[in-house]
Amino acid sequence: MGNNYNFKFNPRLPSREEIRRHKNFGALLRKYNSQQEGRRARRLRRLRVLSLSSAAAAAVAAIAILLGGVFSAPQQPALTAEQYFAQQKFVNPPLPEAVQPRFTNFRVDANQGGVYEYPSGSRLVVPAAAFADDRGKLIEGEVDIRYREMHDYVDFFLAGIPMSYDSAGVRYHLESAGMIEIYAEQNGERVQLAPGKYIDVELASEIIVPSLNINVPPRYKVYQLDTFAREWLYQDIDNIQFVDEEIVEEDDPLFQYKQQLLAQYDAIEQKAAEKLKAIETAIPKPVEPLRPLRSDPGRPTLELNFLDGSLNIEDTQNGQVQDELAKLQRMYRGVIWQISPSSPAFDERAFNVNWQSARIRPVNNRDYELTLIHPQNQLTLIVSPVLTGADYENALQRYEEELQAFKTAMAEWEAQVKEQREALMADTERQKAEALDEYDNRLKELRDAGLKFGQATRYLVKRKVINRFKATGFGFWNCDRLIPPAEHRVQAAFKDQHGNFYRHHTAYLVDRGRNTVYQLYATDETPLHFDADSDNLLWIVTDDQKIALMRPEDFQDINTKKEAYTLQLKLIDKEILNEEDVRSILQF
Repeated sequence: MGNNYNFKFNPRLPSREEIRRHKNFGALLRKYNSQQEGRRARRLRRLRVLSLSSAAAAAVAAIAILLGGVFSAPQQPALTAEQYFAQQKFVNPPLPEAVQPRFTNFRVDANQGGVYEYPSGSRLVVPAAAFADDRGKLIEGEVDIRYREMHDYVDFFLAGIPMSYDSAGVRYHLESAGMIEIYAEQNGERVQLAPGKYIDVELASEIIVPSLNINVPPRYKVYQLDTFAREWLYQDIDNIQFVDEEIVEEDDPLFQYKQQLLAQYDAIEQKAAEKLKAIETAIPKPVEPLRPLRSDPGRPTLELNFLDGSLNIEDTQNGQVQDELAKLQRMYRGVIWQISPSSPAFDERAFNVNWQSARIRPVNNRDYELTLIHPQNQLTLIVSPVLTGADYENALQRYEEELQAFKTAMAEWEAQVKEQREALMADTERQKAEALDEYDNRLKELRDAGLKFGQATRYLVKRKVINRFKATGFGFWNCDRLIPPAEHRVQAAFKDQHGNFYRHHTAYLVDRGRNTVYQLYATDETPLHFDADSDNLLWIVTDDQKIALMRPEDFQDINTKKEAYTLQLKLIDKEILNEEDVRSILQF
């Protein structure tokens, strides 16, 4: 192809005489010194040309140093925030392991499963045959489950958990109602959940409720952290439930005033409920007819007549049960009693017993608990009234007619009570508004007297909740709702009381009204979103594992109309040894 390569294999080695002829080190040294003299001469010429401009620059630098760096030119970040965080570990605890949220350990028999009660009130239910090795083979014997909970911003910060979530091109943050990390080991080796298995989790926690008058928990969802894809993945709806009355933090400066307002609200709502009940009972409410149920040939039935006197009914509800049964048998000719699939197990020989009496009580609008009684024995069943053949068809036709009459009567009843109900609701809201005005006026007096508190926190309370979900795998699980970025925004730089600027660090921001942690890339032009009406806390972990902090009162001095702002942090000169040290620093 035109390339004439001359490859030499096993070339001849030089002789000793040839090597000695090329050992003229003196000539080589003289040549090197000559080259160095030339370089020095050229460098001196350049230095003379630059001397004047260098002196001016030095003078400017000296002035900047004397002024504490206030007028120093901002350093442009070498990285974008996305690039910076992409280079970090996705789960990146900022402090040593000894300070991170601790795991607890409990052991279960893999063949039988078990239930674990956590000190917080949480509960884990582990099914039988739930664990497998990396090849999918079921694990037998005892398995150690490692478990920890994270509830607030300090926990999330110490665990190094990212709380951001991208959806449709918008960057949200996850406000948590509680988070867990869970995994399992056998003999020190990780195991996994077997296909189709899951752990039922009841996570006890607290949520911040942005209203003093909420009776239904906010909607939260369940997410699992994918550490490989570096994102949270939606899994299911969080079945969240309040487990206690409103609670507020006793160290809240507004504690007693919130308690008083809550008591006023409760009294107003209780009185309104009593009045509404009186309104609705003053006009008899139509009763919806019960749709007849066709018998299931696969279910056993009992032919019982409660009216002919053949069976004594022990009525413990002052005649109400007897009236109910009589109504059913008058309404449905040929009614028989079918044993429900939810009924306890029974011995079929029980049908040969001559039962002397019975107790019956409604379980719901369809099923009844029937207890058959004999001097030597008794049997409890769940039964439902059913019909067969023509009896069912006739009852169904009668039901359709009665249903139409019920709908007409119900519309008339609604029209009659609507006006009174709306008037009651308007009066209730008026009373609550007056109570709230009194509360706001009292808070204004307290603020004028020098009490400091965030505007957004004046209506916040905490409530205890139970989050229920199914953990279908190991790792981090989080109960959250999405919150958009705050409206207020400044370009922030970060400096402590010693004049030290913090660049290329992770900054952490917390809003007292939101149970999350915002992670920011600290530069001289960091986009900082925050709620100016709330209490905010911001900090940076220094290279020597200390904390530089900006407290809520410092945020109140920020002029949000300025585009750029240098945040004044206070370096806390304290060695951090444990979680208590962190909480003592990062407290609102």
